[in-house]
Amino acid sequence: MKFGMSIIVRGDDATPRTFDRMAETAEATALDSLWSSDHLLMMPTIVSKYPGTADGQMPESWKRAYYQPFSVLNYLAGRTKTVRLGTSVLVLPMRNPMEAAAQVAELDQVSGGRANFGVGVGWFQEEYDALGYSFARRGKRCNEGLDIAIRLWRGEPTDHDGDDYSFKGARLGPRPVQRPHPPIYIGGHSPAALRRTARFGDVWHPFKVSPEQVASLRPELERLLAEQGRDAKDFPIAPKVSIVFQDGPAGDGVPPTHGRPQDIIDSIRRFQDAGATEMCFDIVPETADNAVDTMNRFANEVRAKL
Repeated sequence: MKFGMSIIVRGDDATPRTFDRMAETAEATALDSLWSSDHLLMMPTIVSKYPGTADGQMPESWKRAYYQPFSVLNYLAGRTKTVRLGTSVLVLPMRNPMEAAAQVAELDQVSGGRANFGVGVGWFQEEYDALGYSFARRGKRCNEGLDIAIRLWRGEPTDHDGDDYSFKGARLGPRPVQRPHPPIYIGGHSPAALRRTARFGDVWHPFKVSPEQVASLRPELERLLAEQGRDAKDFPIAPKVSIVFQDGPAGDGVPPTHGRPQDIIDSIRRFQDAGATEMCFDIVPETADNAVDTMNRFANEVRAKL
């Protein structure tokens, strides 16, 4: 099983020194991957509710600093040698897909083939509105963007005639190192996300799920993969949940990866039994010292005993 951690790219501890410390710790502990989340604008929340807090509001510190994913990942590509670098997730429908495809390909080049491309549709309507993109059509835009990116990565003249983009003979270079392209992680576990995974994804990347949810949704994913003529056997699954070391086990409504080392080990085994092949962890709280401590404790007290 592979393991990754989210980089602190938002808040007061989001600094180049933090990026360095986390990257150094990741390589020293043989972590498989580091991931960057994505927001472009911090808008007042009027109709949207942030799913990560009880009151639906994003932390004030995020409004002071939220680094863009490719800035951080390209920076770390030159300062690391082994750890994979990915977006978890890039909100593709609020970006030009041709530009995103170029950024992914270039990250793959400068990292020597270590890029992972996590994609999602997002939840923040006010951000979409400010950027001038339709929130209601974000799923369709995501699908069209993925179709464009995958074909452009082939390096051949590409024609496209879609709802949002139309062009003939377009080419994109450089191509990614990984062929046919970096692995595409499709974020989410809604019915639309499962369909998107079956059509475009190399890895299913559900957020804030329990082992039981993974197990219950897996048959539907396998059915959708079969409809696409794809082999569902051993299809990679990479849940993303938060990790917290604490003195007791997780309480009701808390991710099962909160607890003592043995509690976390047991929960990872439950995810694995449900079909997970990789785990991606958000570190809570998002401070540099806690991130380094969590990464070291995970390596020594959890992964070493799995």
